[in-house]
Order: sequence, then C-alpha cells, then structure tokens
Amino acid sequence: MRNLFLLLVLLVFSAQSEASIKRFFQDAKLPTQKMIEAQSFNNVTAAGTANVLSANAGNTSASAATVTTFVAQPDVARNLVITPGGTTNDVAACSVTVLGTNNSGKAISEAFSFSANASTATTGSKAFLTVTSVVFPANCEDSPFGATWSIGYGEKLGVKKCMESAGHILFSTLNGSKEGTAPTMTVDSDELEKNTADFNGTMNGSNDFELFFFQNYGCLY
Repeated sequence: MRNLFLLLVLLVFSAQSEASIKRFFQDAKLPTQKMIEAQSFNNVTAAGTANVLSANAGNTSASAATVTTFVAQPDVARNLVITPGGTTNDVAACSVTVLGTNNSGKAISEAFSFSANASTATTGSKAFLTVTSVVFPANCEDSPFGATWSIGYGEKLGVKKCMESAGHILFSTLNGSKEGTAPTMTVDSDELEKNTADFNGTMNGSNDFELFFFQNYGCLY
C-alpha cells in the first residue's frame, strides 16, 4: 500500500512538472535579433563571355535545340551572360532558357530574352552554381541558321542565405582587408538564387572576397 501511495505521488508531481514546460518550435533567437553570416569567395574567376559555352550553333533548323555539354561550370554560384554571335541577322525574337542549380542544389531556371537580329549580350540576375542544360526554342533562328551562342560569367556572386534588404550587410573584405566601397547587393526575401553580391574589388582568378551580412531566415534552400 505504501509503495502504491508513493507511485501516485510521483505521478502527480511528474504531471505538474510536464505541464509547466512550454515548448518553443522556432529559431534559437529573439525576433528582434539578427543572425550574422560570413561567406568566402576564393580565387574568383574574371567575368567572361564564353566560360560556360563557346560559339555554340544553337538551332540548326526550325526545331528546338537543347545543349547539355559545356566548356566548364561556374567556379562559384554567379549570374550568367548570353551573347549572340556569328550571323546575328539570323537571330529571331525568342527566349533562351538556362536550367541548373543554385547554391543549395535546388533546381532553378532563367529565361534570357533576345530581339530579332540581336548582337549584344543579355545579362542574367540569378546565381547558378551549375548549368545542366540550355534550351533554344523552335524558330529562335531564321534560315540559314548561322547564329552562334556563347555563355559566360557575370560578376554577381551568389549569397548563401536570403536577405531582407540590400542594406543588411556589415562589410566586405578583399584578401583580408576591409573594402572601402561596399558591394552592390541584390536581394530577395525567399528565393536564394536572387541574392547576389557584386564586389568592388577586381575578380581576376586570385583575389579572395569575404562578405559579412544579416540573413533573414526567409529561405530554406
């Protein structure tokens, strides 16, 4: 009987203790606090016009064409630039679509629009870590299909977390020294690939950059 009484007492105290615990399923910070992130970009390659694809024929008929073999992949997640070449009078008004992945491996795509007879580059805004395919839609070129297409890197480097505001950076460094001019930031609160930094320093294949910024917990990948 005594043991039964002790068991009942223990159960009562256990239930009261459990009831007093309030669980919080949220980030380990107060709503007014910010999380500082640091991100390094080492030996960043200079921007170019043909880093990924060089003078590819694109459409060779009125049918659509897809390219899946490339010169190289981006050295870091960064925006892309597509430039028509060859006989640009054969370029028709169309949108070329690039498919790949962002900094977290999520599949993304971006459409690059060209007007008829375009001969100048179209610069993208999304940061691609990899390029898996490039799709040229049907009738993107006119006969005799003499245009060529090159894809290179831009200078907008992909930030690893989403940001709420372009002003939410502390500072950046070039080879360990604080940059006097802050990078130009493009941000998006929930799409990772739209968060980019264009550093003031020169991207030449040997310079190292570092960015210190506030993330907003707005994107999971």
